Amino acid sequence: MLTDAILDAARARGDALADATVAAVFKAGDTAAVARLLSSLMRDDQKPGDLPAPVAEYLKATGALVERAPETAAAGERMFSEFGPEVMMLLCCYSLPSSYAAKKGVQVLHRTAYLAKRPNRRLFETAQFIVDVLSPGGLGPGGRGVRTAQKVRLMHAAIRHLILADPSSPWDVKELGVPINQEDLLGTLMTFSWLILDGLARLGVKLTPRDQQAYLETWLAVGRLMGIEPQLLPRTVAEANAITALIERRQVAESPQGREMTAALLGMMQSNLPHPFKSMPGCLIREFVPSNVATFLGIPSHPLREELIRLADEALRPLQRFVDFEAQRHALVRSFSVHLVRWMIGVEMDGQPARFAIPDALQEDWQIAPADSEESFWQKLQERIHGR
Repeated sequence: MLTDAILDAARARGDALADATVAAVFKAGDTAAVARLLSSLMRDDQKPGDLPAPVAEYLKATGALVERAPETAAAGERMFSEFGPEVMMLLCCYSLPSSYAAKKGVQVLHRTAYLAKRPNRRLFETAQFIVDVLSPGGLGPGGRGVRTAQKVRLMHAAIRHLILADPSSPWDVKELGVPINQEDLLGTLMTFSWLILDGLARLGVKLTPRDQQAYLETWLAVGRLMGIEPQLLPRTVAEANAITALIERRQVAESPQGREMTAALLGMMQSNLPHPFKSMPGCLIREFVPSNVATFLGIPSHPLREELIRLADEALRPLQRFVDFEAQRHALVRSFSVHLVRWMIGVEMDGQPARFAIPDALQEDWQIAPADSEESFWQKLQERIHGR
């Protein structure tokens, strides 16, 4: 079991393989060479033979790390196929706010986001990462999820290199640890695995213990691919819960950077979702994140139950007393989650598409149709509540 001493030491370690790869690229060129490398890795048509030799070797070495049993892969992918919209909603309303609540880890997120003047870019990059990993075949040989994880791991190494080499803004390693260190990587993995399982359970989604373990094991495979040291990874869902609690006790604290990142995320969702759902992001964050954490992150205090009752009243009015509230709750949260994913597919950032893509098969499973008129929205919501 992990201890404070083990995690204290983990904060001093980055990722030896990826760090060595980036150092070799930097040695062969300059800072611009690292920037060009990151840009080229974002191209899906890039082949190992087109890349610098150290990068091609890195891709080969990390590609060999993928080991998933077919039944585990199928279970994780099946769960995402059925509950993908809820998973994406939980990313926005549970995982990311929880990451922003980690006072030390958020310093890297804030610095890189605001240097690029795109504080919400992380939302789309992270969402695409999750879709790529959990789509059918994503973690198979040559899978899109494998390639995305390899890119993100190398990007983390480049960020570590650039932050530590920046004389204009010295990084306090003693206080903060190495940028994107082993503890922060592990904590982030728990936000994609344990927090998602916890959020689904709070929504009333009843997964079997076997399916929960399969979902966790999918992310453990991703963790190994992302360079998290195997001895730090949990083996069971219960261990993942305990590790999450330990890291939260160590790292969750108020910071202006966390509050600023949360405000950008919340504002972006509120300003782009359909009118009926304007208040839902803040309500959902309040539902999942501890009350004191939501308060220091600046989340408005508005209970989810009150918001759901308001929406149900607008949708049903004369029929409301005949409808079970839990059925309303599930239908309303599902509708919000679908609209959130639909917005993410079509949103533009800085006048350009966000390039967030979901495979057609998943769009069909999730019923991601073009935006409804308000009248059509209410009609479909009533049908969903009544199970038609």
